[in-house]
Amino acid sequence: MGEVSIFQIIVVLCCFFLIYIFLLPTIIALKKNHQDRTSIILINILLGWFLIGWVVALVWALKKTEVGNVGHADELEKLYSLKEKGIITEDEFSRKKASLIS
Repeated sequence: MGEVSIFQIIVVLCCFFLIYIFLLPTIIALKKNHQDRTSIILINILLGWFLIGWVVALVWALKKTEVGNVGHADELEKLYSLKEKGIITEDEFSRKKASLIS
């Protein structure tokens, strides 16, 4: 009664694999820090049950975005604002700026 059969182990492993494949667009979007990750996650979860929804979410997650440049500019503006308000020092601003640019 307490024994686990090889068939049960295979079924559990297949379920985990299918869940991983289903959530692949979400995983990719989160890993890439995609600018549209929320939309990709919603499409993946809500429409991914249909093959077309999953494909759309996957292609969108794999699409290269220019979020890096825009994100750095926004971050620099925020840092500059914090420096001007005296919340961070000039040295802290310079270090963060150097790490963003490189």
